[in-house]
Amino acid sequence: MAERPNGSRIKSDIAHSDTLIPPDVLEAFLQKGVFSEAAVVRFASQIGIAPGIVVGRLQRDEKLHHSELLHLKKNITP
Repeated sequence: MAERPNGSRIKSDIAHSDTLIPPDVLEAFLQKGVFSEAAVVRFASQIGIAPGIVVGRLQRDEKLHHSELLHLKKNITP
């Protein structure tokens, strides 16, 4: 996605990630500070999304290194 004036891409990315994982629910998960495979899978199941989405969010928020839990992310081809 191309960068738009005044950071609207960033605002759009944040809005989309808040739709997938509600901010209050994410905050409660982050406060626990446990990002093991079991914790990520359990959290994803509780909120009804794929574990790979949680992994991507944790990586983006720098809670996981980009190389961690990659096996939970699935490649989707069009």
